[in-house]
Amino acid sequence: MKYTFDDLNLYCEGFVFPETPRWHMGSFYCCSIDEGLIYKIGSDGSKILIVKAEGMVSGYSFISRDSEDMLISSIMDSKLLKWDGKELTEFADMSSSGCSATNDMVRSEQGDCYVGGIRFPEGATGLFDQIPGPIIRVDVEGNVSVVDNDVQFPNGFVITPDGKTLMVASTAWSCVFAYDLCSDGTLANRRTFATIPESAPDGICLDAEGGVWVTSHEHVYRVVEGGEITDHIDMGSYKATACMLGGDDLKTLLITAAASHDREVIAGKQSGRLYTLSVAVPGAGRPSIY
Repeated sequence: MKYTFDDLNLYCEGFVFPETPRWHMGSFYCCSIDEGLIYKIGSDGSKILIVKAEGMVSGYSFISRDSEDMLISSIMDSKLLKWDGKELTEFADMSSSGCSATNDMVRSEQGDCYVGGIRFPEGATGLFDQIPGPIIRVDVEGNVSVVDNDVQFPNGFVITPDGKTLMVASTAWSCVFAYDLCSDGTLANRRTFATIPESAPDGICLDAEGGVWVTSHEHVYRVVEGGEITDHIDMGSYKATACMLGGDDLKTLLITAAASHDREVIAGKQSGRLYTLSVAVPGAGRPSIY
């Protein structure tokens, strides 16, 4: 199925750089990375501020099905923060992994967090000057380990409903990797789930038929194992940053979108938006808790 920008519904606006949407307790959530804010989005498109951090935030995962307590990736200091509904505290310091910064994440049902580590060589000046970096595991006690040390720009994560497979978007390698998620929290048997030529996979989400929705700049794709693209959304001039399935029937695809990736262009502007599209297959798996 092919969709154009005109097929999308504007759901909410007023973000600098919206990212990492989630569906939780009957509502969508998302962050505004550069502002360090996490919002709950009302059914009418209103914004309810939940968390305000001192620095940039990206991935976050809710701890339980019935609260807004969450663990949050603090980008520039490579820490995992815990929000208990009242305050932010440090849960884990991930700098021992050798990363320069951290990004998106997912939390398993057992409580292990998997966080994408960004690594820059000395003298790097741009986001895509990265060298392969780690996928970091943080267990329920806050212990930090590296479960894969060789992913170029690990980004969005999902875990299948059976808890046995973890997938991660490799932005710089234009693909989505899959791993066996072992009972001890380690990863094994890395393979390529799908390659999308000339893409830059960012945020991803999973549906009940095993399809993965992948955002990539001016495009959003639904891919199945092997790389077949079953659906394509043309975002026009907007840059799709991440996506998540939710809604009463879990068939509403929420897309976070920025006017530009260039921070000098969007600095201080509330140009980021959320768009929705009704799709055929409902959401499944994590990072949302369905």
